[in-house]
Amino acid sequence: MIDVSSWTREEATAFLKRAGLLKRTRVIEGDERERVFTMLALVPSTESNNQRFWTETWVVGDITYDHTTGEGIDELTETLKDE
Repeated sequence: MIDVSSWTREEATAFLKRAGLLKRTRVIEGDERERVFTMLALVPSTESNNQRFWTETWVVGDITYDHTTGEGIDELTETLKDE
């Protein structure tokens, strides 16, 4: 068994990241998606295209938003920067 009682916050966070238990990316849906798109309309973006999918990317502070569309996908994701 692992004794975690003496771990620092940084050690515990690193362990949880390695174990895949800290979710850094999520899909934004519903009303929140519409509010985020309204905010992103005010921020410059970059675009990429790989023939099948288009991705528009915005960086707002420590958060990266990716809007991916194409062949059955229309997804807005939010990725938090690792600390």
